Amino acid sequence: MRNCLKSILFLSAFSPALLALAGVRYYSVGLDTVFYQLAAVAVMGMTLPFLILSLVRKQAEIINFKAKKVESADYLLLVFLGSYIAPIIMKVAEINFEITALIVGILFVAVWFISYIPTHPLLYIAKFRFYKVESDSGMVYVLMAKRVIRSPKSIKEVKQISNSMLME
Repeated sequence: MRNCLKSILFLSAFSPALLALAGVRYYSVGLDTVFYQLAAVAVMGMTLPFLILSLVRKQAEIINFKAKKVESADYLLLVFLGSYIAPIIMKVAEINFEITALIVGILFVAVWFISYIPTHPLLYIAKFRFYKVESDSGMVYVLMAKRVIRSPKSIKEVKQISNSMLME
C-alpha cells in the first residue's frame, strides 16, 4: 500500500499539466465537456498530495531516525516545471490523448518499482522541501520536511511514507 501512496504522490505532480491541457482545450475548442473533465481531474489531482500527507501525519507511526548525511533534492523541480508546458507542446505536435494516457500508465508502474521520486512542485509551493538523506545504517531515503535542513543531526523523528520515503 505504501508504494501506491508514493506512486499516487508522484503522478499528482502532473496535475497542473492537466490544467494547462484544459487551457489548451479551451483555446482550441472553447468550453466543452472535455475542458470541464480535465479541469476537474486537475483540481482533484492537486488536492491528492495534501490528502496523502494528512493521512501520513495522522496514521503513520513516529520513527526515531539518525542521519549521517543530508543533501537537497529540490533541483529536480525543473523536471516537473517542464512537464507543465507539455500540453502546449503536445497541441503544437498534435499528440493523441490515448498515447498520453498510456505514457502516464507506464510512469505509474515504473514509479511503483523505483525507490525515489523527484521533488513535487505543489508541495514545494506549500513550503515542503525534499532531501536525500542517508541514515546511520547506510540506507538512503527521500525526506520531505517543512523546514530547511542544514545538518543531519537536526533530524530526530520521521514518519514513513514508503520503503524509501520519509516525512518529517
